[in-house]
Amino acid sequence: MEKPQFKILIVEDEEPIRELLKMELETEGFITDVAANGAEGLEKVKSFRPDLIVCDVMMPVMDGFTMQEHLSRDENFKDIPLIFLTAKSDKKDIRFGKSIGAEDYITKPFEFEDLLVSINAKLKKYYDRKQTLNARLDEIRKSILYAIPHEFKNPLSTMNGFLSLLLDKDYQKTEQELNEFLTYVKQSSDRLYRLVMNFLKLAELEITETDENKIKEIRSFRNYNWRTEFETIIKDLSEKYSVEINYTLEGINFPSPFDYNTLNTILIELISNAHKFSPPDRIHISVHAIAEPNFFELIVEDKGRGIPQEEIEKILEPFYQYNRKYYEQQGGGLGLSIVKKLVQIYNGKIEIESEIDKGTKVKIIIPMEEV
Repeated sequence: MEKPQFKILIVEDEEPIRELLKMELETEGFITDVAANGAEGLEKVKSFRPDLIVCDVMMPVMDGFTMQEHLSRDENFKDIPLIFLTAKSDKKDIRFGKSIGAEDYITKPFEFEDLLVSINAKLKKYYDRKQTLNARLDEIRKSILYAIPHEFKNPLSTMNGFLSLLLDKDYQKTEQELNEFLTYVKQSSDRLYRLVMNFLKLAELEITETDENKIKEIRSFRNYNWRTEFETIIKDLSEKYSVEINYTLEGINFPSPFDYNTLNTILIELISNAHKFSPPDRIHISVHAIAEPNFFELIVEDKGRGIPQEEIEKILEPFYQYNRKYYEQQGGGLGLSIVKKLVQIYNGKIEIESEIDKGTKVKIIIPMEEV
């Protein structure tokens, strides 16, 4: 495969250094552009769209730190790798530079070969990440193209059929029939809405998984208010399914790694599955959450129909639906895939134990990494 030609923006107020770097980098095969200060650099970023920025720290008009802070707030440019060049070697300055997104920090004077090694390493990492992201997006596109004909067909056909009956002036409908038709249309509409939202959620998680900075941010989050949020979610789900959901909470003084939306998503998917796979006369759902200094554990159990051992691995894959004819999923078979992807993002693991006619247990374990 042909090596990509990368673009590097040099932001440096000292013209001799700026021009020397430009000449050296172009000799190495890079496309370059230059700016004399941070303000000029911001404009060049918009027009030149570099793959990497080499930036001095101390400059007139706008320094390098301020320029990087502007870039970090722009969704279009916040992921561009940046290498700071500076005469400062104070550890506080280095830490600050890295905290606002600098990929590396090289002190003057320096050897060009050392800078080149850093540039090549950062570009390789940046390029590999983009390739991974593009591959993931291709997988999502293929999955969507495969799933649309199958998953959208039934609810759309149902809606179309009943809407046609509702609009048929020659068909005299009773009030009971009208209500039934509208109920079917509403159910199909809800199914389509959830299907689309799950598609979007899974695509968002696939992209998040390729963003190292976002992953670090997610894994460093600590929720000390999780007990209240947990109880609210359980109460809402109990009312939705008209069942009592038993739960126990341990270690409530320790934090959970999940924010409210993540916890809500996981509990909705696991509890809806437990409800769906339980006979009406045998709905017993229990949830256990355990917070410890080194891990967070979440267990959802039911005493339902169970899942055959050979199906357990399959049900975590996108679009797979166990016993599709009998238990048609309203989310297109994406719910457990979303849970699995969330667990992967948190560097955790998911375990499923199940026995036919005895029930299923889903256990999620998330390591609580030192922040």
